[in-house]
Amino acid sequence: MKVFKFGGASVKNAEAVINIASILDTYRKEKLVIVVSAMDKTTNAMENLVVSHYSLNKTATEQLKKTKDFHYGIINTLFDKQNNGPVLNRFDQLFKELESILEEDPVDNYNYEYAQIVCYGELLSTSIIYEYLVSQNMEADWIDARKIIKTNNDYREAKINWPQTEKNIKKYISPSINKDKLVITQGFIGSTAERMTSTLGREGSDFTAAILGSVLDAEYVSVWKDVPGILNADPKLFNFAKKMDLVSYKEAIEMTYYGAKVLHPKTIKPLENKGIPLHVRSFIKPAAEGTVIKKLDKEPLYPPITIKEPNQIVISIYTTDFSFISESDMSRILLLCSKHKVRVNMMQNKAISMNLCCTNKDYKIEPLIKALNKEFTIKDKGGLELLTIRHYNYEIVYELSKSKNIIMEQKSASTYQFVIEP
Repeated sequence: MKVFKFGGASVKNAEAVINIASILDTYRKEKLVIVVSAMDKTTNAMENLVVSHYSLNKTATEQLKKTKDFHYGIINTLFDKQNNGPVLNRFDQLFKELESILEEDPVDNYNYEYAQIVCYGELLSTSIIYEYLVSQNMEADWIDARKIIKTNNDYREAKINWPQTEKNIKKYISPSINKDKLVITQGFIGSTAERMTSTLGREGSDFTAAILGSVLDAEYVSVWKDVPGILNADPKLFNFAKKMDLVSYKEAIEMTYYGAKVLHPKTIKPLENKGIPLHVRSFIKPAAEGTVIKKLDKEPLYPPITIKEPNQIVISIYTTDFSFISESDMSRILLLCSKHKVRVNMMQNKAISMNLCCTNKDYKIEPLIKALNKEFTIKDKGGLELLTIRHYNYEIVYELSKSKNIIMEQKSASTYQFVIEP
């Protein structure tokens, strides 16, 4: 059996849904599990809805109406009035649930509210796709991922309860596969032991597909995207981007660690554990080969791989008494980063200071700086970019850094990084 994941760009409108059905039609004789993300920019819209709801902003109703209109527009294109009853019933129920959440005052836990609201993007998209596939005479089952993927109570970047998740997958998904039915489920979402919705982090649908592929011992997992495969750079930012045909598990993990958006960072590990290949393919040209990530006995000769991370902040941490930054100081600083779930993208220490480069997420960074200020003197500079070049040569380093104000810089044998003002 195989696991396919379709992201937001692949389900952005009615034509895209028809395209997915066309792709799946070529696999009618295969046992398939389909993982689907929210449509187009719906997750962004839902995140804005969370902000409005949590701040008691009266624009929530108007924002929700835009989301409704967008999805109902897709339904009206895909289904005629004689056959749209089942999908409209599903949507009416989902929007009633969402509206009931928005009618209540938010609890004092932003991440909890985030998960309860944002999950509806995936629930809506999978409902449309399921009903459309059924209308095309495909045997399918729609399964709520919250019944399957069990997590801790972090809500926004939840950790997987693997024993319970494995048990649930075999209980709820395996029977449908054994009946030769397509299984349609949601990426990105799960639930806690208390049956409250949790999420796996942005782009978490890739991780969902990897979890399912690992537990079900899939032949391979395919992630369908709007690019021909894994490129050595973002083609929207760099004119030297080109596809790589083969990438090792190790290199893929390195790329996601440094911020490559082609895959969720946790996607590779469950597949590597079982030796399951990951295919990255284009839904625009589904017959094309794409990129295969798998175990390789010998690493290929990779081109320079360039990754740009915008919205960076450099936090400069100084001792208050002009003493050296000690190992004890560094330990306390990193423990605070861990406590506030702030990942350090680059770190440098000097005699009396330590610099951290992090992604500037306000809901994480502001509490961290407040905590650091209790023990240290803090300065920070935002609005920066982090450039990482794997397998660099000095020609590309020069081209990307010339005429730039470099704030931080470091290199190893295979990786060159610098923080710059854009």
